[in-house]
Amino acid sequence: MLADTTRFKRLVSAGVEKISTVNPDAFTESWAYLTAMVRLLSAYRRGEYREVPWKSLVTIGGAVIYVVNPFDLIPDAVPVAGLSDDAAVVSFALKTVKIDLDRFMAWETTR
Repeated sequence: MLADTTRFKRLVSAGVEKISTVNPDAFTESWAYLTAMVRLLSAYRRGEYREVPWKSLVTIGGAVIYVVNPFDLIPDAVPVAGLSDDAAVVSFALKTVKIDLDRFMAWETTR
């Protein structure tokens, strides 16, 4: 997907659209990191930020794909539980990419 700029751009757009419609309470402490994941992908796509390891980029992309995909384990339309699997995937991804996301957010503040 990273090599296909059209698909990558659609993923970023879908991520931006999804987080604008989701209740952040479902993600508790990982909400700031979910939004940072989408911003990082966007900055990477534009060529503005490349200081992210390939493995972390794939993990972040996978988490965002899962969140924006309407066909996941528990459909988002299911009240209360619908976003719990999305939040779990983001939390799981965050365990491996938190340092890279912290670096990205620090980079954002110095721009």
